[in-house]
Amino acid sequence: MIVQVFFVVFPIFALVGIGYTVAAIGYLDKSLGDILSKFCVSLLIPILLFRSLGSANLSGISPWGYWLTYYSSMAVMAFLGGLFVRVVFKREARAAVIGGLTASFSNTVLVGIPLIDAVYGSEGTVLISLLIVFHAPLTALTASVLMERAVVIDGHKAPRSKRELLKSVGRGLVTNPILYGVVSGLLWNVSGFELPGVVEQVTTPLAKAASPVALVAVGMSMVSYGIRGNLAIGGVLAAFKSLVMPLVVFVMAAYVVGLPPMWVGVATLIAACPTGVFSFIMANQFGTGHAMSTNGIAITTAISVFSISFWLWFVQMQGY
Repeated sequence: MIVQVFFVVFPIFALVGIGYTVAAIGYLDKSLGDILSKFCVSLLIPILLFRSLGSANLSGISPWGYWLTYYSSMAVMAFLGGLFVRVVFKREARAAVIGGLTASFSNTVLVGIPLIDAVYGSEGTVLISLLIVFHAPLTALTASVLMERAVVIDGHKAPRSKRELLKSVGRGLVTNPILYGVVSGLLWNVSGFELPGVVEQVTTPLAKAASPVALVAVGMSMVSYGIRGNLAIGGVLAAFKSLVMPLVVFVMAAYVVGLPPMWVGVATLIAACPTGVFSFIMANQFGTGHAMSTNGIAITTAISVFSISFWLWFVQMQGY
């Protein structure tokens, strides 16, 4: 059974491997990975989300338990990751925030969407779309607040005003194309209109291209991250992200909240996705935690074909 599951997941991450290989050997410039990622995030994936949500049957769907499951689990893992970095490795408060992000923030867009679409189809894409509505906004706001406090704890500067902080986060949200794709899809769904034939013909190939292009882009981008410095912190945080977080989400979804089977499976697999680049962006912005974030991203991505295969096998064996 687990071998069959592996061959469901393998083609997805084979595309990541192809992207990594063509960049690593210099067949294509590794900087192209960032360009392809931007192309996916700015155009292809918003179109995919718009089409998925615009045509989905959303009647009777109540996502409150789903959101509670995932984001409470994410908060638990961020706390554990940050506490580990702060207490065990004796790092500064800013590094603890980066550690928390590395242990809890999934690459929901470039890896999660292709994965869920391949395993669960359009119904699964709708579920991950509902999660993405708040994933980046909530994480950006929470991480910014925590980092502002951490900077003060570390004695580097006085805190910014709440108004200035909210304006900074708000600017990021207003320019987020993923959010536009989700919101416009929901609005189109509510309108009840069908997509015009010409629009359907133009958007269909773009939506189909989103998954393969995103996965190749992830592989190419990995050449720029790689392994840096001390592996200990990054290795532990990668274990938290790939092994502990999916378990926490599964227990919450299946036994605490009691979500429907597909919702449990989707939430667990999203949690099992490799660490997203947001932790590295925050590390760059605040000048700390570069090695732990890049190591966490690299390790979780490298092992994801095996870890995600395991979690897909696990949820299927549990009847989800």
